[in-house]
Amino acid sequence: MIDADYRNTYNRMFRELLDQAPRGGLDECGLPSYTHRNLLMKWLFWRRIHAAFGLCEDIAGKRVLDFGCGAGVAFKYLCEKGCVVTGCDNEFAALAQNVARRLGMDVTLVTDLNEIEGSVFDYIFALDVLEHVEDLRPILNRFVHLSHERTRIIVSGPTENWAYRFGRFLAGFSGTYHVSNVYEAERGLRRAGFRRLALRRLYFPIPLFRVSSWARGGSA
Repeated sequence: MIDADYRNTYNRMFRELLDQAPRGGLDECGLPSYTHRNLLMKWLFWRRIHAAFGLCEDIAGKRVLDFGCGAGVAFKYLCEKGCVVTGCDNEFAALAQNVARRLGMDVTLVTDLNEIEGSVFDYIFALDVLEHVEDLRPILNRFVHLSHERTRIIVSGPTENWAYRFGRFLAGFSGTYHVSNVYEAERGLRRAGFRRLALRRLYFPIPLFRVSSWARGGSA
């Protein structure tokens, strides 16, 4: 799913974009992590995306919402699968549009979920974004309205445990961008009426990230 060519395509773009941006200006959307000099950190961040794709079933040709799309690291995979992709980001939509243009991908970009009218998606990606949101209820309620019974919600997020925080310190990241963690996001999904179908922990015995798949109805 994500091979060396995929990573290299994004790495070249991200390095160029980082050179053009103010120092720290693109930290929150993850660009320094995907291009980090620490090979383990870089591998882990790409592995999250790989795990998210691995939880998808037959995604070819589906309608996909990439919520909190940031720099569009999922765009290449989704577009090459023939998906109809809508990206949503309230801060980095222009960056995502730039990445899509460089890739030659046709992606619709919005800055607010409320801009999306009359659309129902087969997949909703929320990769490392829900921990940035103070009140998840309006977002997850919109997910309900933008989904159907067979829609899959793919979620990734940090555990924010001591190992995760120590790793950020070693990597040189000092900013505090997260208001919660992946566990709170998962509880919010359950409260909104979603049930978990699958879970991947990265990695045992001290998971730094959790990647999961959800569907409407019931609890798990």
